[in-house]
This record gives sequence, structure tokens and C-alpha cells, in this order.
Amino acid sequence: MIPLRDENKPHRKPIVNYTLIAANVAIFFYLLLTGNLWRGIELYGVIPALILKGSRVWTLFTGMFIHADVMHLLGNMLYLWIFGDNVEDALGHGRYLIFYLAGGLVATFMHIFSTLLSVFLTPIPYLFFNLTTPMVGASGAISAVLGAYLLLFPGARIRTLVFCLYFVTVISVPAFFYLGFWFLYQLLMAFFSLTGFSSTVAFWAHVGGFLFGMLIVESFNISSRPKRTISKRRKPLIAPWTRAPLVDLLVEDDIVRVYAFMPGVEKEDIEISVSEWEVVISAQREGIRYYGRVSLPVPVIPKARDILYVNGTLSFTLRRVVQDYMWSL
Repeated sequence: MIPLRDENKPHRKPIVNYTLIAANVAIFFYLLLTGNLWRGIELYGVIPALILKGSRVWTLFTGMFIHADVMHLLGNMLYLWIFGDNVEDALGHGRYLIFYLAGGLVATFMHIFSTLLSVFLTPIPYLFFNLTTPMVGASGAISAVLGAYLLLFPGARIRTLVFCLYFVTVISVPAFFYLGFWFLYQLLMAFFSLTGFSSTVAFWAHVGGFLFGMLIVESFNISSRPKRTISKRRKPLIAPWTRAPLVDLLVEDDIVRVYAFMPGVEKEDIEISVSEWEVVISAQREGIRYYGRVSLPVPVIPKARDILYVNGTLSFTLRRVVQDYMWSL
């Protein structure tokens, strides 16, 4: 499976994420076109044995911006492009940059620890060379971004290209499942690597970065979106017998469909209030009263359309706000 994009547009332009992508691409092609790619890997990559001796500590930062080949670069930048903008939106520009670099550092130290541990666990002596093998790539820092995204936007849909035996299709997968299975695969391969499994992928760096991203979001109680101005309109009084309607949302490419089960009232009793990120549904008829606030996963135009009330079920549609950002490197 290859992720193509998410259906979760940020509120503001992710300038830090764009800058990080541009820096990684520029550094790679500069080294490649000047014929210094492998020299750059040896000079700027993280060599665990040297870090453990206290040498070349600066490579802990430079290693995040070096890639081994074009596919290594494209894979990392694709994930950073899809998931980084929303995390930057939630953290803010400055905090996102600090978070990204800190995640890369934690991932690197996790890799160093795993290579050191493998010396004692693996039965095959020739695998000790991992201590002197340079580690490069932004995947550790990007794994921190993925961990943060999982907690911030678990229900966001990821448009994914799926290859089957006889066909290729595009499906929408919730971030919780997509990133959850991604992490489980990384964790499984990480434990295999400790038993002598030979690989060029720093799986423990991915695991460490991912857990760091989740820990930061959980510890600092980071919101999934910037705070918005709350209307000062007085809320309606909710009586003790007020019921909350059962509400379901269906997010499509251009619209959001809202379904609310609230039997016992008539269509003219129902009031719908829509803002960019929230829907308020209320109704009252004799001894029956409904009131519910529903947070929307995507921004919408504040106007309900195609309102129907049939057999106790209210349905209407909201048009999504689409913001496409384009840039060139």
C-alpha cells in the first residue's frame, strides 16, 4: 500500500514542513550531482561507534538530512508531505520544528542503543559491523510525526493506493488502522533485527520516533487543531430530560453527510446551526427535547443543504471547504 494524500486539510500553510522537505531534496541532489553522495553519507551520517565515544556529535543532526538514494528520499518525503502539515498545524510552526528535530534525536539514540544491544543478543559475530555503519535519513523524525498524527487525527482518512493480484485501486483508510499497522510492522521487524536479521532499515529508530511522537501529544495534551474563537451567543438551557440525538457522519470528497436519529418530533420542530467546525442540532415537541453538539472532522461551509426528516431520522449535507496549496521545489 502506498499513501497518496489525507483528507484532512490544515488551517494554515505548513511553511516549516515545506522547508524541511525542500532542505532534504536540495541536500540530496547537491550531493548526488556533485558526485559526493557516498562521501556525504560517511561524513554526515551517524556512526554509532563514534557517537558512543563522544565523537562527531554534530552528525546527530546532519544525519537527518542525508538520504542513500532516490527511493529512500521519495519515500520519506511522501510521508512527511502527507502527515507533517497537520501536525505542524496543531503544534504551531516553532514547536513543530523543535518537535521534528527532537524526534529525530530520540530515534537516533534508539537506533544506537539497539545496535549496541545486538552485540550481546545476536549469535552471528559478523553482524557487529552495525556499530560502524552510518545511519542516514529523515525517517526517525518522520516516525515521530506519524506517532503524533495517530493520536491527533485517528479518524482522518488516508487515500491509499492498493496493489492486488489482478487490479490496482485507491481506497480510504482511517489513520488509526493505516498507522497502527505500520507501527506494528516496524515493531515486529525491530525485534527480528535483534536476533541477527540483516536489514538496511533502522527499525528501532522508527519505533523510538513513533513512541516519542505519541508521548509528546499525550503528555502536553496537544489539541488536534488551533483554538478557534468561540461564539458568545447564549447557549440554550438544557433540561435534565433532554436527550442527545444519535449522530453519524459520512465524510466524502466534497461533502459531509449528517444523520441524526431523533424520533418523536416533526421537521418544523428541528433547528440546525452550522459553523465551520461544528453542528448543533436541537428540537422540542411537548415532553420530548433533543440537543446535541457535533464536532466536524473537516471544515465546512456553514449552511445545511438537502434537509430531510423521515421515520425519525434527520439527514442533511454540508459542503466541505477545500484549500489546495501548491508549491514548486
